[in-house]
Amino acid sequence: MILVILIQICGRILGHPFPWTEESSRYLFLWMMFVALAAGFNKCESARVTLFLQAGPKWLKTISEYIYVVFVVGFFLIMLVYGIDVVVQQIEWDEMGTALMIPMWLIGICQPVGAVLGLIGTLQSFLEFHHIVAIGDKETEKAKALSNEGDL
Repeated sequence: MILVILIQICGRILGHPFPWTEESSRYLFLWMMFVALAAGFNKCESARVTLFLQAGPKWLKTISEYIYVVFVVGFFLIMLVYGIDVVVQQIEWDEMGTALMIPMWLIGICQPVGAVLGLIGTLQSFLEFHHIVAIGDKETEKAKALSNEGDL
């Protein structure tokens, strides 16, 4: 992606921009974004809002791990279903890229691929890193955050 963008910049500086560079950088960014989204869930590195859970009752903290997994798996399942719908539509309509003239389903398939990778990563992280998903009290979270800073 960096190489394609450098070619695009050089082409603009020289006064002869390449039309394919803009489109290909956009498509590469989409693939990178969906794969990175899935990778963020692989080791429980996704952002979570824990303020309300920490202030809530203990039973809510206990089931918060399961609520987290249910919502994340639900999100990726929705993403998978609608991603497949988009890819099927792109295949049926025989959509092609404007400058690159490649089938658009090659780009659109990044969404269901990202969803499958996200599902696998979420389930793996829940089974392997179960303790990371858990929400503790404020002092425990503070101690965990301070110990993580030392690891960096």
